[in-house]
Amino acid sequence: MAGGGIGVDYSLKGLPRMMPGLIVCFILGWLALQWDTSIHKWSGDFKEAEKIMKAEKEGKPFLPYDEYKTKKSESFAKKQEEYKAKMEAHKAEVAQAAPAEAKKLKGPEKPKKPHVLNQADYEQLTKDKAIPGKLSFGNLMIEFQLTYVAVLLLGGMLIRNTIGLPEVLRAGTVAARPLIKPGIVILGAYYLWSNVLKVGVFGLVMVLVFVMGTAVLISIWGRKAKVDDGLSGLMSAGVGVCGVSAAVAVAPVVNAKPRDFFYAIGTILLFGTLGLFTFPYIGQALNMSQPVFGAWVGTAVLNTAQLVAAASWYGHESLLTANIINIVRVSFIPLIVLWAIYFYVVKPAAAAGGSSEKIDAWQVVKDKFPIFILGFFVMVTLNEFGVFTPDQRDILGKELLKIFFAVGFAGVGLNIAFDDLRKAGGTAFVIGFVAASLKAVLAAVAVIAIGTEFFSVH
Repeated sequence: MAGGGIGVDYSLKGLPRMMPGLIVCFILGWLALQWDTSIHKWSGDFKEAEKIMKAEKEGKPFLPYDEYKTKKSESFAKKQEEYKAKMEAHKAEVAQAAPAEAKKLKGPEKPKKPHVLNQADYEQLTKDKAIPGKLSFGNLMIEFQLTYVAVLLLGGMLIRNTIGLPEVLRAGTVAARPLIKPGIVILGAYYLWSNVLKVGVFGLVMVLVFVMGTAVLISIWGRKAKVDDGLSGLMSAGVGVCGVSAAVAVAPVVNAKPRDFFYAIGTILLFGTLGLFTFPYIGQALNMSQPVFGAWVGTAVLNTAQLVAAASWYGHESLLTANIINIVRVSFIPLIVLWAIYFYVVKPAAAAGGSSEKIDAWQVVKDKFPIFILGFFVMVTLNEFGVFTPDQRDILGKELLKIFFAVGFAGVGLNIAFDDLRKAGGTAFVIGFVAASLKAVLAAVAVIAIGTEFFSVH
């Protein structure tokens, strides 16, 4: 299949050209995931070391390592026995309840394995009476959210804008970006339809108000400012709905020129890049919970890859909510195509007293509608029927998707070029950027007002 992205041939014929860049993205993704595993382990060890140091300061002496480890194991075994007893009671309660009520009954939470320091770190801590440096470093990296997401995006951007990206790697790095979408499909194993519908209802309202409102605002403002219809149409779709995908879908309707793509996509990527690196810290400053932040970026960040990156940066719960909002938003591509046909084709023709050019709206929608949404819904349905166990859901929805995300984020980072971002300019840039900023501010107010409960995926 060809045409999966601008300037990239997604076919067997184009594979040799893509392979060098794809291999580089796989290597960078793997290295970033090793980094991520290490800093999370060190951060967990840091918190365990803090508990041990606190106990020692309260007068409890350090235990020999074997005794420390045995005490942890015994405590965990006790919690497991308590969990089994509660689980049996829960099963009995479910069996006696009516089917509708049984679904609402929540089972006990499975105990997590205790964090146990390895012997070398434990002995260093007890000897120096201080937390080992690598554990403090890991915790600091987590506090600054420098996880695999940040490393790949910042590192890729640094490479692209310093030493540059050789031509032989460019096609493959662009081809790596859509690998984020299979990750979104896999994430469907983490949802039940009740989650999707609950959050999706609020997502639908937000999409109607903010996304379509932004598209309409840019279209009308662009017409009044005498911006070319091709550029205005791409900008309204991209800034209003979902970045590049919506712009590509609308392009044949508004007869967009290559120049229009440069300006519109430059604006979209510039705002998305700024949002990607600032929104997580704004969210923290505003004390947004993970579900609320996910709803915010799902509405405000324009490009799917950057949206997923920002949400993943903030936390897994944030990603779960952002993904549903994004699914709802991307589903509006057919509507934005119909809006473009009305505003840029039918309305001007009617005003001029002529007949509008014949455009097959259904064909445009069918050609451009993102198929990955259907895959996501299939995974949600399979999970609804109990196909996945809790452990399998964790493997799919937390671990496997990281592989796809890591390779995709490597491609995103390596394609953030300052030269491309500078191509956004002029009146169209001002209109698009102001509209996107206004949407972000109002969406932040809305999600904070609605609150965590309505956006939480449980």
